[in-house]
Amino acid sequence: MNKIQSMNKTMEITWLAILLALQMVLGRVHVGPSFLKVGFGFIASALIGYYFGPWKSMLVGLISDVVTNFLFPDGVFFWGFTLSAVVTGLIYGFLLYQKKPTMSRLLLTTVIAVVIVNLILNTWWVSILSQMSFQTLFWLRLGKELVFIPIQTTILVIIFKWLHYHHYA
Repeated sequence: MNKIQSMNKTMEITWLAILLALQMVLGRVHVGPSFLKVGFGFIASALIGYYFGPWKSMLVGLISDVVTNFLFPDGVFFWGFTLSAVVTGLIYGFLLYQKKPTMSRLLLTTVIAVVIVNLILNTWWVSILSQMSFQTLFWLRLGKELVFIPIQTTILVIIFKWLHYHHYA
């Protein structure tokens, strides 16, 4: 058990709120051109899943998506993307909570999250909203998602090594 997992309920709620805010901010930060845009919301999702497990991570994903879309509307709100945020929380929480965040575990978690959420669910939602073929969008998005698996994994490995060094993991 680490520092964050051994706290009382008040501290737990406080940390969840801080990580919720971090997820909302990082989810809005993107790098790269529109066709290769990568966000950093996965960092907060991984931290929430690691420290608080799948249920709280799913709840924070839902709240984060709804509140972010309410405060910073960016196009049409679509419940499909909210479902994606919930599934992301489930994946990170199920695969990281109370488990050692090894490089292989972080890679597996990233691959599962990217394939299920980014490549399948989000492509499906975009195809519904844009009325484009799922297959066409899938093949267009596949390369980008494959490129970002090692990038996201590397970022998570660095973050979890830092947390471990400072006794937060």
